Amino acid sequence: MRERTGHGRPAAFSVTTGLRGDVVVLRLAGELDLAAAPLLRARLSEAMALITPPHIVIDTEDLLFCDSSGLSVLVGGLRGVRAAGGRLVLSGVRPRFARLLALTGLTREIRAYATVDEAAEHLAPSREDG
Repeated sequence: MRERTGHGRPAAFSVTTGLRGDVVVLRLAGELDLAAAPLLRARLSEAMALITPPHIVIDTEDLLFCDSSGLSVLVGGLRGVRAAGGRLVLSGVRPRFARLLALTGLTREIRAYATVDEAAEHLAPSREDG
């Protein structure tokens, strides 16, 4: 069941972009579905162009719903970031989204951290990859 706004409508999707040093943070909110997927795809593309190689945290703390089209954008973004020599991780993954990631096998591909700070610290380019 999808979470709803106070008026019974599905929550609108939004993406905000920020920087934590040399790490781009994309904060997702609302429902990531077929209608919202192009917005996330565009923001991921913009984020990849901000810093080379791209280091991106996708904060899903306020993500209420994600369908297969949303997962497809995440996988495409992961592939693009890796191809550019960068890294992409998640933060704030709630239990429902964590189950979806586990069911699809994406937990083996995309590492998740409890907070944006933890994720950004792990991705900081000055730190050795490990």
